[in-house]
Formats: sequence, structure tokens, C-alpha cells
Amino acid sequence: MYHVTPWEYNLPSGWTTILWKTIEALSRRPPPNIGSSYDELREHVLRVSPNLLIEIAEAGFTGQDASVDEMDRSIEKLSEIVARYTVGLGMFELLLSDNRIEDIYVDAPCHMNPIHLTINGVMGMNTVFKCMTNITASEREIEGLTSRLRQYSKRPFSEAYPSMETDIQGFDARATIIGPPLSPMGTAVALRRHALTPWTLSRLIYNGTMSALSAGLISFLIDGRSTILICGARGAGKSAMLGAALFEFPISQRILTIEDTMELPVKKMQQLGYKIQSMMVEQGLGEDREEKTDEALRVSLRMGESAVVLGEVRGKEAQTLYHSMRTGKAGSSVLGTIHGDSAKSVYERVVHDIGIPREAFAATDIVLTMELSRPRGSQRQIRKLVEVVEYAKEKGHGEFNVLLQNDPTTGSLSMLSKIRSETILRIANAWNMTYQEAIDNILARAELKKTLVEVSRSKGIGYLTPEWSCKTNEFFWLQAESGNRDYDHVVRLFRRMLIGEERT
Repeated sequence: MYHVTPWEYNLPSGWTTILWKTIEALSRRPPPNIGSSYDELREHVLRVSPNLLIEIAEAGFTGQDASVDEMDRSIEKLSEIVARYTVGLGMFELLLSDNRIEDIYVDAPCHMNPIHLTINGVMGMNTVFKCMTNITASEREIEGLTSRLRQYSKRPFSEAYPSMETDIQGFDARATIIGPPLSPMGTAVALRRHALTPWTLSRLIYNGTMSALSAGLISFLIDGRSTILICGARGAGKSAMLGAALFEFPISQRILTIEDTMELPVKKMQQLGYKIQSMMVEQGLGEDREEKTDEALRVSLRMGESAVVLGEVRGKEAQTLYHSMRTGKAGSSVLGTIHGDSAKSVYERVVHDIGIPREAFAATDIVLTMELSRPRGSQRQIRKLVEVVEYAKEKGHGEFNVLLQNDPTTGSLSMLSKIRSETILRIANAWNMTYQEAIDNILARAELKKTLVEVSRSKGIGYLTPEWSCKTNEFFWLQAESGNRDYDHVVRLFRRMLIGEERT
């Protein structure tokens, strides 16, 4: 049970009356510009509310349970509540302010179904729980939420258009709303929060999602310009893994991202100096999302040599993507997420459902599989990277080589496969190194990531940030530039640098 008691729910009854009368009065005092943004509307409400609250209180609505002087001392907090229930998201703002909450659901009819949610990090950093709450939203509150999101997004929502999807300004979240006739029992709502802090591979090691070995391999593959698809069920952590992988590109790499909801860490990457261009695909009235994504991809392929990152591979755009990869027009590398529970299911979907020729799928180098599992059948869920495979082009259609897979004895990814990797060999040849040197390179990257995690446990999680991911990679590349191929020495140098020992 997720239990919350908002401050305003404990107010004296007189103050509650004043709040609702203030909210009603505000509806008769619109802002100068009715088409204002959320921030402008909120500023208007916060500016107007204090005087309105005092005026209504002095008119005698406080009752015997609170004085005007007492209310005056709380005027700023009361104004915030007025803003929350006029131009804001009401009760949902409180839930979205909890960084552990990932999803919020309201089933129809809303007044009969308590809000329920998923929350992360309760019994460990990598644990997801599904919780009921003590909150039930009224029809009025859901109507208000829908109305405000419709206003801010400029999207239609009615019986003719009974579904709406939009990003929520100011809250780093995405809303999906359905109503009659699609939802015959009333309006239903799903809110999904984006990660406030960008994920990195070291942070995913820290919280138990992946091993240091798998992080070293992924870093090597990204640096080697591989084409990678990340699969898994909804909520398995595909977008987190994709975002974390982006920080393994060198700063010099130009990157183009295509998304329909802003989840990738584009702003952070730009702050760090990456040359990254974001393309947002929004479905307008009467438009087809697949058509728009396909159009965005075609445009991106004409914007010069770049790594192309697709937030999600769905349908028609996949045909354009694979055709471009086969003809060498897709740039230096391609990354994306796709629904599926294994590499085999991804192959089946891409070839048989989406209609990509089997020969074209060979442009895929690597498939990562994320899993949302329930340890020993418990109600808690954990996210894990359970498999890293490569498409075995030499074996024939639909065949894969396992590079890393979950070891049931240790519960972590281990290098179980003894098969010589085609992808690792390709990168080794391009970098003028032997296959064993490439393996040593992967192991060294893994040790650097592991060192970051170890130091973060004693010195703080600041070492898990994108800044430190970039610093670590730059350190590694500088050692390579200097001709230092003694990877044990490289790791020792890095460890000394982190823990502050005197350099030798």
C-alpha cells in the first residue's frame, strides 16, 4: 500500500471552503493571454491567489476553526495548492514528485477504483513493486486533468478522438488517456515518469541490472560502431539501457535520435559537448505515427554521417532502416529498442511481422535482452540484462551466437560461449589488433566500470554520472593513443587516479 496524506487534507474546514471559493473566483479572472504555457499560467495564479485568499477570508468564510492571521502565515503554501488544483495536475502532482514512482494508473470508473502505481527502489535499488494507494480520484479531478493536458498539448480528446498521448510539461512524464467509446466505463489515465537522472552503464552495474563484464562488452561494441537492438517487455528497462549506452560514444561522434516521447538524455549529452540532434515524432490530427517516424528516419539519413538512434523500432520505418543499413546509408552505427523477449523473437517479428527480408536482417550485429523477473515467484520484480547475442551471419538465417548469458549458478552474466565472435573479430580487424587483444580490451573496460562502482560505494554515487562515464572513456582512449596496451597497468593507473593515491 502506498499511503499519502496531502497537507491540504488536514486543513480546518473553513480554510478548505476558502480554497474552493478562491479556485472558483480564479475561473472568472482569466490571464491576459489565454493561450499561455503552463509556467506562465502558474505564475499568473501564484500572483493573483494571495490577495484573493485574503479577500475571501476577510469576508467571513474562515469559520471558528481558524483566524485570518493564521491563514496569512500560510498564504504561500495555500497559493501553491490553488495553483495545483487550477492550472496544475491536482493530486497527481504529489505522486509525480516522488522520484521512486515510475507509473501511475487510474482505471475507469475512476471513483470506484483507487489509483495504483509501480514504484522502484523499495527493497533494493533494482526492485519494482506494484502498489495500491489510499487515493481515489473524482470524476471532476479526472475531467480537470484531461482538460488541462488537452489545453497544453493542443491535442483533441472527445468521443470522436477517444485517446490522447502527450508529454506533461514541467513533470518529466508522459500521459496516455482513453475515454468513451474506447473506454465505455469512463476516462482512464496512465502516467509514466521519465528518469530524472540519466542512466549510465556504471549506474546499471551499481543497482544490479547488469554485470561489469557486460558493460565492458557493450562499451566495446558501441565504440566499434555496431548495430544493436535492445529487446524486452514493457518496463524491462530497454530505454534505460539505450540511454546509458549512448554515453559510450566518443564526444566526436555525431548522433541523431528519433523519438515519439522524450526519454533519451539528449540535453545532458549536449551539455557534455556531444554533437547530438533530436527529432521528435508527434502524431497530429489524422496522421499516422509510422508514416511520420519513417519520414523522420528518411530525413535523418540525409543529414550526413551519424549514429542513428531509434527510441523504438515498430513498423514501416524498420524497412527504411534495414534498406539503408544494407546499402551503407545508415551512418556509422544504429541503435534502437524493440519489443520481444529474446533475440529469436526479435528475428521472427522483424522478418515475419514487419516484413524485412531475411538477408536484410543480417545488418543487425547484436541483440541485448532485458528481463523483468519475479525472484522465486515473489511480488517484487527486478530488471536484468539476461543475454547478449550476435547474429551469426556465417551460420545462416535466424541463427545467433551467445556472447554473454545469464548464469543460473551466479545469477549474473558470464562469458559462457566459447564461440569466436564475428562482431568482435570485425572490430579487432578494424582496430589492427588480434582477437585476444580485443578480448583484453573488453575486460579492461569492464574493470574500469567496476572500479567506478567500487569507488562510488565508498565515496558516493557521484562517480556513476554521465560526466564520469565520459572521463573514464577519455582516459582509456588517451592510454590507447599513447600506445599503452598493458591493460593491467591502465586499470591500476585509473584506480590510483580515483582513490587519490600518488601516481607512479
